[in-house]
Amino acid sequence: MTKKVFVFGIDGAPPELIFNEWLEDLPNIKKLVQNGTYSKLNSTIPPVSAVAWTSIYTGKYPKDHGLFDYTYRKNNSYSDIHVISANNVKEKSVWEILSENNKKTIACLTPLTWPIKPFDGTMVTGFLTPGIEKEYTSPSELKQEIETLFGGPFIIDIADHRSLSKEDLLKKIYEMTEMHFMLMDHLIKNKEWDLFFGVIMGSDRMNHNFWKYFDKEHRRYEYDPKFEKSLKEYYMFLDKRLGELIELLDEDTTIIILSDHGIKRMDTRVNLSDWLVKEGYMVLKEPIKEKCKFDMDFVDWNKTKVFARGAWDGQVFINLKGREQNGIVSKEDYNELIEEVAEKLKKIPGDDGKILNTKIFKKSDYSGKYDNISPDMIVYFDDLHYGCNTSLIGNDTLWSPATVMGSDEVTHSQKGIFITNNSKKGNLGEIEIIDIAPTILNELGITIPKDMEGEIIN
Repeated sequence: MTKKVFVFGIDGAPPELIFNEWLEDLPNIKKLVQNGTYSKLNSTIPPVSAVAWTSIYTGKYPKDHGLFDYTYRKNNSYSDIHVISANNVKEKSVWEILSENNKKTIACLTPLTWPIKPFDGTMVTGFLTPGIEKEYTSPSELKQEIETLFGGPFIIDIADHRSLSKEDLLKKIYEMTEMHFMLMDHLIKNKEWDLFFGVIMGSDRMNHNFWKYFDKEHRRYEYDPKFEKSLKEYYMFLDKRLGELIELLDEDTTIIILSDHGIKRMDTRVNLSDWLVKEGYMVLKEPIKEKCKFDMDFVDWNKTKVFARGAWDGQVFINLKGREQNGIVSKEDYNELIEEVAEKLKKIPGDDGKILNTKIFKKSDYSGKYDNISPDMIVYFDDLHYGCNTSLIGNDTLWSPATVMGSDEVTHSQKGIFITNNSKKGNLGEIEIIDIAPTILNELGITIPKDMEGEIIN
């Protein structure tokens, strides 16, 4: 019998809850944990879903696959900014490598897979698909098969999840997740595959919208008997449906359960654009008279040394000569400026006046193939308990919870989960996110490409 690998992703599943507090109430995950191998998974810097899933299925860190955020600056432009798509992924995915080795993959709802690149297998694109009016299946006729299966349009994601009432959102997330499990069930039973790679995104939507009803340490903790147990009950629902999928698998199928990152409360945000103006690193053409949406056209680039982007982590860019269109910082002054800004950022206090546990990552910490487009510095204010606001400027203070997109209850944390039945080693402690791809290939008997740096987990 041909060996198969089943990968099931739960976006944002936190190890603190999955492996500890909730484990007794997740019987299918508990069985895998007790009889197999598990660990925390070290996510990407930054732990952004699209960035992290790309590392999972390419086996490469952001420095070597070139994605650092949900958007990118075209040709290092100040204002020509676009949402990323699969076209930005220049490295091969595990299913493309398998396709070259006569192996078939079902990739079901995996983030950042639209538009579809040719490979031998079946695909339904996931998070960041622009909409179901686009070509979201391969082969293309699968779209009609899916809509026949559900008797109408398929839900890939809930685009407006922050604007719905909690009651409507909860109903919508369950409706979407039911569809996703039904689709996975259908594909597993009816399509040929050596690798099945499916991802559930509803967990992320639950984390971001129902965390404050669960976490009593949250500043905005809210007791509400309607939603107090919503988060845990959703994960219990996931566990039950996951168990039903596992029942469909052959006994010798390698099972991998994982998340791309974890989750934790976010207290507020540092208004980084305002700070850069206050410190004189970013100079505006005209003073800001009232809070408004920040526009790069506000900036006098001939006088600006530093600018930034980001809503959770802060992504800091030096206005470097030869790289930026109107760069003014010389390469000789680059390192000194980086050190100076880093030291000042570390001294930004919390809104309560206390010192923050701010972490700084410089380009030298993640130097690789895509240095020309990577941020010069990545900032985790208070180890991500404080987010970052660069899209609203003219704020009354240095801290506020909202960006132009609104407020958020949580942020992504650095540790995700990893569970597998391919060995019985118990708790490994921690693994790296780039270990997943070579492990999948090894299980299927495929030679690991030399540019994959990860370890095989067995």
